Amino acid sequence: MLGDPRTVRVTGDDTAAVFRRAEDTGTGPDGRQHRPGPVREAYVWCNLTSGDGSRALWLLLLPFMVVNLAHWMRPAGPARPRTVRLYGLLVRLAALTLTVLLVAAACEVALDLVAWQCAGTHACVRRHSWLAFLEPAGPGAPAGSGGWWSTPGRRIALAAALPTALTALLWYLSHRTWRAYESHQPLSAAPLPGPDGVRPGPDGARSGPDGARPHVGGPGRDSRSPVPGAHGLDLDTGIPLPDVREPAPGSDGVRPGAGSAVPGVGGPVSGSDGVRPGTGGPGRGTQDPVPEAQGLDPDDDLPVPGSHPPPPDGHGPERGAPTVPPRGAPTVPSQAPGPAPDTHRPGPGPAGPERSQDGPTPHGSALARPGFWYGRRLVARLRAAHTAAGLLTVAGAVVVPAVRFDHRGAGPAPLDLLGRLLTAALLVCATAVVVVVCRRGRSECRLDQRLDRHLVRALPLAALALLLLGVLYAGWSRPGWRSTGRLPGAPAFGALMPAQGLLVLALAAVAGYLHRRRPDPRAGMRGLGGPAVALLACALGGVISGGVAQRVADWLDGTRALLPGPPVLLTWQASAIPPLLVVLLLLTAALATRTARLARAERDRVRREHPGEPEDRSRTRAIAHARAMATLTDRGPLVLAVLTAATLVLGSAALAGALATGETPDGAARHCHHLVRAVAETSQALGSWLVGLGFLLFVTWGRRAYKDASARRTIGILWDVGTFWPRAAHPFAPPCYAERAVPDLTWRMATWTRRTGGRLVLSGHSQGSVLAAAAAWQLPPSVRGRVALLTYGSPLERLYGRWFPAHFGPPALAALHHDIACWRNLYRRTDPIGGPVRVPARVPDTTAPDVDHAPLRDPLAYGRSLDHPLPAPVLGHSDYQSDPAFTRERSRLLTRLRLSPWPPGRVPDQGTRS
Repeated sequence: MLGDPRTVRVTGDDTAAVFRRAEDTGTGPDGRQHRPGPVREAYVWCNLTSGDGSRALWLLLLPFMVVNLAHWMRPAGPARPRTVRLYGLLVRLAALTLTVLLVAAACEVALDLVAWQCAGTHACVRRHSWLAFLEPAGPGAPAGSGGWWSTPGRRIALAAALPTALTALLWYLSHRTWRAYESHQPLSAAPLPGPDGVRPGPDGARSGPDGARPHVGGPGRDSRSPVPGAHGLDLDTGIPLPDVREPAPGSDGVRPGAGSAVPGVGGPVSGSDGVRPGTGGPGRGTQDPVPEAQGLDPDDDLPVPGSHPPPPDGHGPERGAPTVPPRGAPTVPSQAPGPAPDTHRPGPGPAGPERSQDGPTPHGSALARPGFWYGRRLVARLRAAHTAAGLLTVAGAVVVPAVRFDHRGAGPAPLDLLGRLLTAALLVCATAVVVVVCRRGRSECRLDQRLDRHLVRALPLAALALLLLGVLYAGWSRPGWRSTGRLPGAPAFGALMPAQGLLVLALAAVAGYLHRRRPDPRAGMRGLGGPAVALLACALGGVISGGVAQRVADWLDGTRALLPGPPVLLTWQASAIPPLLVVLLLLTAALATRTARLARAERDRVRREHPGEPEDRSRTRAIAHARAMATLTDRGPLVLAVLTAATLVLGSAALAGALATGETPDGAARHCHHLVRAVAETSQALGSWLVGLGFLLFVTWGRRAYKDASARRTIGILWDVGTFWPRAAHPFAPPCYAERAVPDLTWRMATWTRRTGGRLVLSGHSQGSVLAAAAAWQLPPSVRGRVALLTYGSPLERLYGRWFPAHFGPPALAALHHDIACWRNLYRRTDPIGGPVRVPARVPDTTAPDVDHAPLRDPLAYGRSLDHPLPAPVLGHSDYQSDPAFTRERSRLLTRLRLSPWPPGRVPDQGTRS
């Protein structure tokens, strides 16, 4: 990243850190770099998503990650707080059904297939001798002649250890990652003491412990010392940033050129008192209209009409502007008592302010809210609820068979009463779980550091207590109890699938309503991307459950003559895989045909772009093929729509077939035409084997992806996007790396500018550009105005803007362009991931901002030349910094930063620039 093997870690740990070249680490007492020329820093965050090979096991949590994505894929819903809240509620309920489905599948394998069916059948026990201690007494044997574990209740009670251990493992993984990722406080925490050990005073001046203000020059610094220049943070590749000197402010606190307008910069500068020259208020122009303020709902951070935020505090620095501890002290949030101050009040720009004091207006992005990257409280609540749901599922699978036996009058009356009471307690606890999931969403408008400790502890412990009571109840001696057929309660799978379907349909109705209220032509699937992804998550969970159960049943009873097998619905779900693969093959053929036609058309364009050069047909075909293949990313909505429609149709057919026939597909087709019977038998057999094979390939490919760089790039898109978002719907999803990376970046940028008074260019490639945008949104306006943004190979609009319109839609990107000093984006036609960001024009101006550079040439040279004596490669998504346009645009950004005035809000005094 830095282009130098000699690097030094400046700050951070083994997981994520900021590095510099060794020759750039020498600093003087004033914190300035004495070596002239470029200064580069690289933020390395790959260990947050890759790490060691053990993290490949996170791929087993893919259904949870996919349903969590659906929460963030909703259309924008300004002025529709209740509808947005309903959308989040439906996604959380769908996520809860996935947890129940996974644990129920484990119960199906351990309790039903192994303990109930196989262990209760003598022929099956003889084939699997490790089950001999569970074998009941043979026919004609006296009662009680079997072993202690031979009764059905004790067998299933013992087998309940497997799904219980699975639930405990999920809780442990979620809790461990919760402590490692969700515990990093964003920049909106209490301000830190400055280098001189003092904090900003109420009027913006810095005062010591005795209330006296230090000398304006600060300790150990001459008031005439120049201000350090622009600096760089690179999220993916090292960017050389020259040292740009800036003139010091005049005696009146206003920098030279205060009245001039600079392209890409938010208007005239402010004086040291925060008042623009010639304006009538602190930091505001006399002609800037003040929109009606919008409050935020404390539960779901949704706009509440009619509420007004507190007025700005007038003069001086931004409230909560970060300071820096003495040199050598760690840069961590202060734990000072009192509420976290507001550091996100934006400064006015040419078009006036666009956000309220406490968060963005509906025309901005929620990523700028103080608590967006701090979901600690919600994840803890959801973890408790989902853990309790898993334990209650196991308890239900253990208790229901015994309750049915006692209810028929075969058992003692006290056991029957105890079973009824235990069933009622399970229902009450399950209701409490649903209420907890429905009760509260994310608190983004503030940094919510509270934890519902009583709820987080009581709910799982109550479920665990009921499970232990259920195990004791089921293990009680019941003479005459025999295990026959399938385990009672197995038809619960038939209720889960229709419930998931109804939730997805309701989610689609809500998403469609939100999209119609604010249509976005670039939104994927017309705003229905979230429901489609939720449906795929449910289908993926169902297919995995059905396939694993079918494979275990075939292993236990290869002849399919001894055991009834898993519930017929799971077999039907696994049998739907081969038809789905046929649909995908047809879609792949159609896309391949279209890509081939597009590649032929691109050949003519490539020839026209290189007039006068001798044509190389193989070279032309390679360039045209790369451009055509890059367009496949834009066909994502079509692929997802076809896949969703096929999944919905096949899932409905599987449910209807299971309910109508009550038999497996091959059994239902027993009396049909021989072709139909052959198709049914083939689909059932192939579905079972494909799930088992896919499971093994899944784990193998996942582990290889974290060992091999090329394989990691292949699945990097899905993994980076899936774990970028906080765990707002499912606590067992892989952790959100941005809840560590975004605070890292914002703290580094804010404390560096606070200490030096300099400016910097934030550079990001691919997913790094998304992190750069998220970090820029979280910066205080006083820092944000000193940051230039350089993105290249960026999926900000091509992927995030289309699939996450509520957070990266056109209004959000326009607000980002308005908030930072300047922004430039580079892309290629051969890049399958990056593309233009298409920042829209701001009303009333109809001219779109000049953010996107023209498509870069790729390759840099068509044939051999003096500069490229060897054939230049087709770079696609990589090596943007090797293009001359990269260096040129970076220099332009630095020039604009040098010419730009100090950002609105305040001019730091000489003490803060030390």
